[in-house]
Amino acid sequence: MSLLRSVFLGCVAASAVMSAQAAVLIPIPAGPNSSSTTAFGINDSNVISGSYVGANDGIEHAFFGTLDGNYTSFDAGDGGTQARAINNGGIIVGFSNSQNGNTADQPIFERMPSGKLLTVTANGQQIFGRAQGIDNARNRFAGTRWDFGNHQAVAFKGEHGQWRKDVRIPEVHQASEANGINSDGTVVGDYFRPPTHGFIGSGNKMQIVDYPSEQNAGTVLEGINDSGQTVGQWVDSAGNTHSFLLDVATNTFTDINVTGATNVYAWNVNNSGAVAVSSDAGSFVWCKKARQCPAGGAAIAAPEHSGKPAR
Repeated sequence: MSLLRSVFLGCVAASAVMSAQAAVLIPIPAGPNSSSTTAFGINDSNVISGSYVGANDGIEHAFFGTLDGNYTSFDAGDGGTQARAINNGGIIVGFSNSQNGNTADQPIFERMPSGKLLTVTANGQQIFGRAQGIDNARNRFAGTRWDFGNHQAVAFKGEHGQWRKDVRIPEVHQASEANGINSDGTVVGDYFRPPTHGFIGSGNKMQIVDYPSEQNAGTVLEGINDSGQTVGQWVDSAGNTHSFLLDVATNTFTDINVTGATNVYAWNVNNSGAVAVSSDAGSFVWCKKARQCPAGGAAIAAPEHSGKPAR
Protein backbone atom coordinates (compact mmCIF):
# COMPACT_ATOMS: atom_id res chain seq x y z
CA MET A 1 0.00 0.00 0.00
CA SER A 2 1.38 3.42 -0.96
CA LEU A 3 1.24 5.81 1.98
CA LEU A 4 1.91 9.48 2.60
CA ARG A 5 5.45 9.20 3.97
CA SER A 6 6.38 12.74 4.94
CA VAL A 7 4.32 15.52 6.38
CA PHE A 8 4.05 19.25 6.07
CA LEU A 9 1.90 20.62 8.88
CA GLY A 10 0.41 23.98 8.05
CA CYS A 11 -2.19 24.72 10.71
CA VAL A 12 -4.42 27.65 9.87
CA ALA A 13 -4.60 29.97 12.83
CA ALA A 14 -6.18 33.32 13.74
CA SER A 15 -7.91 35.47 11.14
CA ALA A 16 -8.93 38.99 10.36
CA VAL A 17 -12.07 39.97 8.46
CA MET A 18 -10.89 41.39 5.13
CA SER A 19 -14.09 42.32 3.28
CA ALA A 20 -17.78 41.56 2.89
CA GLN A 21 -18.21 41.34 -0.87
CA ALA A 22 -21.32 39.97 -2.57
CA ALA A 23 -21.64 36.37 -3.71
CA VAL A 24 -24.47 34.75 -5.71
CA LEU A 25 -26.98 32.19 -4.46
CA ILE A 26 -29.17 30.20 -6.88
CA PRO A 27 -31.99 27.98 -5.52
CA ILE A 28 -32.01 24.36 -6.67
CA PRO A 29 -35.41 23.02 -7.83
CA ALA A 30 -37.02 20.38 -5.64
CA GLY A 31 -36.97 16.73 -6.63
CA PRO A 32 -40.17 15.27 -8.13
CA ASN A 33 -42.98 14.94 -5.59
CA SER A 34 -40.53 15.41 -2.74
CA SER A 35 -40.67 16.61 0.84
CA SER A 36 -37.00 17.68 0.88
CA THR A 37 -34.12 17.94 -1.62
CA THR A 38 -30.37 17.98 -0.93
CA ALA A 39 -27.66 18.97 -3.42
CA PHE A 40 -24.26 17.31 -2.92
CA GLY A 41 -22.31 17.38 -6.21
CA ILE A 42 -21.76 19.74 -9.15
CA ASN A 43 -19.63 19.29 -12.28
CA ASP A 44 -18.22 21.83 -14.73
CA SER A 45 -21.41 21.79 -16.81
CA ASN A 46 -23.36 22.69 -13.64
CA VAL A 47 -25.01 19.28 -13.60
CA ILE A 48 -25.86 18.56 -9.98
CA SER A 49 -26.25 15.33 -8.04
CA GLY A 50 -28.00 14.75 -4.75
CA SER A 51 -31.01 13.14 -3.13
CA TYR A 52 -34.63 13.84 -2.34
CA VAL A 53 -37.13 12.25 0.02
CA GLY A 54 -40.32 11.14 -1.72
CA ALA A 55 -43.44 12.76 -0.30
CA ASN A 56 -45.46 9.57 -0.77
CA ASP A 57 -42.99 6.81 0.11
CA GLY A 58 -40.68 8.60 2.59
CA ILE A 59 -37.67 7.01 0.83
CA GLU A 60 -34.50 8.92 -0.07
CA HIS A 61 -33.82 8.67 -3.83
CA ALA A 62 -30.65 9.73 -5.66
CA PHE A 63 -30.85 12.10 -8.62
CA PHE A 64 -28.75 14.06 -11.10
CA GLY A 65 -29.67 16.72 -13.62
CA THR A 66 -29.71 20.35 -14.63
CA LEU A 67 -30.66 23.46 -12.73
CA ASP A 68 -34.00 23.72 -14.54
CA GLY A 69 -35.18 20.65 -12.57
CA ASN A 70 -34.72 18.13 -15.41
CA TYR A 71 -33.69 15.26 -13.12
CA THR A 72 -33.00 11.55 -13.52
CA SER A 73 -33.70 9.53 -10.37
CA PHE A 74 -32.21 6.18 -9.36
CA ASP A 75 -31.81 3.86 -6.38
CA ALA A 76 -28.58 1.99 -5.71
CA GLY A 77 -30.03 -0.26 -3.01
CA ASP A 78 -32.52 -0.46 -0.18
CA GLY A 79 -32.85 2.04 2.64
CA GLY A 80 -32.29 5.22 0.63
CA THR A 81 -29.58 6.43 -1.76
CA GLN A 82 -27.39 9.54 -1.90
CA ALA A 83 -25.53 10.64 -5.07
CA ARG A 84 -22.66 12.52 -3.46
CA ALA A 85 -20.59 13.62 -6.47
CA ILE A 86 -20.67 13.73 -10.28
CA ASN A 87 -17.71 14.36 -12.60
CA ASN A 88 -17.53 15.77 -16.12
CA GLY A 89 -17.87 12.29 -17.61
CA GLY A 90 -21.16 11.73 -15.80
CA ILE A 91 -19.79 9.15 -13.34
CA ILE A 92 -21.48 9.37 -9.94
CA VAL A 93 -20.36 8.07 -6.56
CA GLY A 94 -22.36 7.70 -3.36
CA PHE A 95 -23.88 5.14 -1.05
CA SER A 96 -27.13 3.35 -0.28
CA ASN A 97 -28.94 2.52 2.96
CA SER A 98 -28.49 6.22 3.65
CA GLN A 99 -31.48 6.54 5.96
CA ASN A 100 -30.08 4.00 8.40
CA GLY A 101 -27.40 6.49 9.43
CA ASN A 102 -24.80 3.83 10.23
CA THR A 103 -21.55 3.93 8.24
CA ALA A 104 -20.98 0.21 8.83
CA ASP A 105 -24.23 -0.64 6.98
CA GLN A 106 -23.92 1.65 3.95
CA PRO A 107 -22.79 -0.02 0.67
CA ILE A 108 -20.66 2.28 -1.51
CA PHE A 109 -21.39 2.53 -5.24
CA GLU A 110 -20.01 4.01 -8.43
CA ARG A 111 -22.57 4.64 -11.19
CA MET A 112 -21.43 4.63 -14.83
CA PRO A 113 -23.01 6.98 -17.44
CA SER A 114 -24.76 3.91 -18.89
CA GLY A 115 -26.57 3.45 -15.59
CA LYS A 116 -24.48 0.43 -14.57
CA LEU A 117 -23.83 0.34 -10.83
CA LEU A 118 -20.50 -0.88 -9.48
CA THR A 119 -20.43 -2.07 -5.87
CA VAL A 120 -17.14 -0.92 -4.33
CA THR A 121 -14.95 -3.75 -3.04
CA ALA A 122 -11.51 -4.25 -1.49
CA ASN A 123 -9.61 -7.45 -2.22
CA GLY A 124 -12.83 -9.01 -3.48
CA GLN A 125 -14.87 -8.11 -0.40
CA GLN A 126 -17.63 -5.52 -0.34
CA ILE A 127 -16.80 -2.49 1.78
CA PHE A 128 -19.18 -0.15 3.56
CA GLY A 129 -19.10 3.56 4.25
CA ARG A 130 -19.37 6.49 1.86
CA ALA A 131 -17.90 7.91 -1.36
CA GLN A 132 -18.22 11.64 -1.87
CA GLY A 133 -15.71 13.11 -4.34
CA ILE A 134 -14.59 12.04 -7.83
CA ASP A 135 -11.99 13.58 -10.13
CA ASN A 136 -12.19 14.37 -13.83
CA ALA A 137 -8.79 13.08 -14.96
CA ARG A 138 -8.86 9.40 -13.97
CA ASN A 139 -12.27 8.90 -12.34
CA ARG A 140 -10.61 8.32 -8.97
CA PHE A 141 -12.87 8.80 -5.99
CA ALA A 142 -12.42 9.69 -2.33
CA GLY A 143 -14.24 7.72 0.31
CA THR A 144 -14.55 6.51 3.86
CA ARG A 145 -14.67 2.82 4.72
CA TRP A 146 -15.70 1.16 7.95
CA ASP A 147 -12.90 -0.91 9.49
CA PHE A 148 -14.77 -3.71 11.27
CA GLY A 149 -11.62 -4.98 12.98
CA ASN A 150 -10.70 -1.68 14.61
CA HIS A 151 -14.26 -0.28 14.72
CA GLN A 152 -13.42 3.03 13.08
CA ALA A 153 -13.90 5.03 9.90
CA VAL A 154 -10.88 5.14 7.56
CA ALA A 155 -10.19 7.54 4.68
CA PHE A 156 -9.33 5.90 1.35
CA LYS A 157 -8.92 6.41 -2.40
CA GLY A 158 -10.71 4.26 -4.96
CA GLU A 159 -11.04 3.79 -8.69
CA HIS A 160 -13.42 1.85 -10.98
CA GLY A 161 -15.37 0.24 -8.16
CA GLN A 162 -12.25 -0.74 -6.20
CA TRP A 163 -10.51 0.39 -3.03
CA ARG A 164 -6.95 1.36 -3.99
CA LYS A 165 -5.26 2.61 -0.81
CA ASP A 166 -5.97 4.16 2.56
CA VAL A 167 -4.99 7.75 3.23
CA ARG A 168 -2.44 7.78 6.02
CA ILE A 169 -3.05 10.48 8.62
CA PRO A 170 0.28 11.18 10.37
CA GLU A 171 -1.41 12.54 13.49
CA VAL A 172 -2.71 10.30 16.27
CA HIS A 173 -6.45 10.09 15.68
CA GLN A 174 -9.58 8.00 16.25
CA ALA A 175 -11.23 8.21 12.81
CA SER A 176 -10.69 9.77 9.38
CA GLU A 177 -12.68 10.64 6.24
CA ALA A 178 -11.64 11.35 2.63
CA ASN A 179 -14.31 13.56 1.11
CA GLY A 180 -12.94 15.14 -2.06
CA ILE A 181 -10.29 14.62 -4.74
CA ASN A 182 -9.15 16.67 -7.74
CA SER A 183 -7.43 15.78 -11.01
CA ASP A 184 -3.97 16.09 -9.43
CA GLY A 185 -4.94 13.44 -6.89
CA THR A 186 -5.04 15.92 -4.00
CA VAL A 187 -7.41 14.63 -1.32
CA VAL A 188 -9.32 16.62 1.29
CA GLY A 189 -11.12 15.30 4.33
CA ASP A 190 -10.96 15.31 8.09
CA TYR A 191 -9.80 13.37 11.10
CA PHE A 192 -10.95 13.24 14.71
CA ARG A 193 -8.28 13.66 17.40
CA PRO A 194 -10.45 15.34 19.07
CA PRO A 195 -11.65 17.81 17.94
CA THR A 196 -12.22 17.33 14.21
CA HIS A 197 -9.58 18.84 11.88
CA GLY A 198 -9.65 19.25 8.12
CA PHE A 199 -6.75 18.08 5.98
CA ILE A 200 -5.35 18.54 2.47
CA GLY A 201 -3.14 15.67 1.29
CA SER A 202 -0.96 15.99 -1.83
CA GLY A 203 1.82 13.56 -2.63
CA ASN A 204 3.96 13.30 0.48
CA LYS A 205 2.63 16.49 2.04
CA MET A 206 -0.31 17.05 4.33
CA GLN A 207 -1.72 20.37 5.52
CA ILE A 208 -4.02 20.57 8.53
CA VAL A 209 -6.84 23.11 8.25
CA ASP A 210 -8.89 24.61 11.07
CA TYR A 211 -11.38 27.40 10.38
CA PRO A 212 -9.97 30.60 11.94
CA SER A 213 -12.42 31.43 14.72
CA GLU A 214 -12.29 31.28 18.50
CA GLN A 215 -15.74 29.68 18.29
CA ASN A 216 -14.50 26.82 16.08
CA ALA A 217 -15.29 23.42 17.64
CA GLY A 218 -14.42 21.33 14.56
CA THR A 219 -13.55 21.67 10.86
CA VAL A 220 -14.31 19.36 7.90
CA LEU A 221 -13.15 19.73 4.28
CA GLU A 222 -15.64 18.28 1.79
CA GLY A 223 -14.56 19.05 -1.79
CA ILE A 224 -11.65 20.41 -3.87
CA ASN A 225 -11.37 21.58 -7.48
CA ASP A 226 -8.46 21.65 -9.92
CA SER A 227 -7.78 25.33 -9.14
CA GLY A 228 -6.88 24.66 -5.52
CA GLN A 229 -10.13 25.82 -3.99
CA THR A 230 -11.65 23.66 -1.29
CA VAL A 231 -14.98 23.88 0.52
CA GLY A 232 -16.03 22.65 3.92
CA GLN A 233 -17.79 23.26 7.17
CA TRP A 234 -17.04 24.27 10.73
CA VAL A 235 -19.13 23.84 13.86
CA ASP A 236 -19.36 26.63 16.41
CA SER A 237 -19.47 26.29 20.18
CA ALA A 238 -23.30 26.31 20.09
CA GLY A 239 -23.37 23.33 17.71
CA ASN A 240 -24.38 25.24 14.57
CA THR A 241 -22.74 24.36 11.24
CA HIS A 242 -21.26 27.04 8.97
CA SER A 243 -19.59 26.69 5.57
CA PHE A 244 -16.70 28.28 3.70
CA LEU A 245 -14.64 28.36 0.52
CA LEU A 246 -10.88 28.23 1.11
CA ASP A 247 -8.35 29.45 -1.45
CA VAL A 248 -5.42 27.25 -0.48
CA ALA A 249 -2.76 29.38 -2.19
CA THR A 250 -3.67 32.54 -0.28
CA ASN A 251 -5.10 30.98 2.91
CA THR A 252 -8.24 33.07 2.39
CA PHE A 253 -11.56 31.81 3.78
CA THR A 254 -14.82 33.12 2.28
CA ASP A 255 -17.97 32.47 4.29
CA ILE A 256 -20.82 30.71 2.45
CA ASN A 257 -24.05 32.16 3.82
CA VAL A 258 -27.68 31.29 3.16
CA THR A 259 -30.37 33.78 4.15
CA GLY A 260 -32.59 32.41 6.92
CA ALA A 261 -30.45 29.30 7.52
CA THR A 262 -29.01 28.25 10.87
CA ASN A 263 -26.98 25.34 9.46
CA VAL A 264 -25.21 25.49 6.09
CA TYR A 265 -23.31 22.61 4.42
CA ALA A 266 -20.94 23.12 1.45
CA TRP A 267 -20.24 19.78 -0.25
CA ASN A 268 -18.49 20.10 -3.62
CA VAL A 269 -16.97 22.83 -5.81
CA ASN A 270 -16.50 22.71 -9.60
CA ASN A 271 -13.62 24.24 -11.56
CA SER A 272 -15.51 27.50 -12.07
CA GLY A 273 -15.94 27.90 -8.32
CA ALA A 274 -19.64 27.01 -8.18
CA VAL A 275 -20.47 25.21 -4.92
CA ALA A 276 -23.23 22.70 -4.14
CA VAL A 277 -24.78 23.79 -0.83
CA SER A 278 -27.56 22.44 1.37
CA SER A 279 -29.08 24.06 4.43
CA ASP A 280 -32.13 24.10 6.67
CA ALA A 281 -33.48 26.80 4.33
CA GLY A 282 -33.08 24.74 1.13
CA SER A 283 -30.40 23.71 -1.37
CA PHE A 284 -28.47 26.11 -3.60
CA VAL A 285 -25.59 26.72 -5.93
CA TRP A 286 -23.31 29.36 -4.39
CA CYS A 287 -20.66 31.32 -6.31
CA LYS A 288 -18.20 33.87 -5.00
CA LYS A 289 -18.56 35.86 -8.24
CA ALA A 290 -21.53 36.16 -10.61
CA ARG A 291 -19.50 35.10 -13.67
CA GLN A 292 -18.83 31.72 -12.01
CA CYS A 293 -22.54 30.93 -11.80
CA PRO A 294 -25.35 30.20 -14.24
CA ALA A 295 -27.75 33.07 -14.89
CA GLY A 296 -30.07 34.15 -12.12
CA GLY A 297 -29.70 34.06 -8.39
CA ALA A 298 -29.55 36.67 -5.68
CA ALA A 299 -26.63 38.58 -4.19
CA ILE A 300 -25.60 37.63 -0.67
CA ALA A 301 -22.85 38.77 1.69
CA ALA A 302 -19.62 36.77 1.61
CA PRO A 303 -17.15 37.97 4.26
CA GLU A 304 -13.52 36.97 3.81
CA HIS A 305 -11.10 35.95 6.55
CA SER A 306 -7.35 35.72 6.32
CA GLY A 307 -5.75 32.67 7.90
CA LYS A 308 -2.09 32.58 8.96
CA PRO A 309 0.02 29.41 8.87
CA ALA A 310 1.38 28.33 12.26
CA ARG A 311 5.17 28.47 12.65
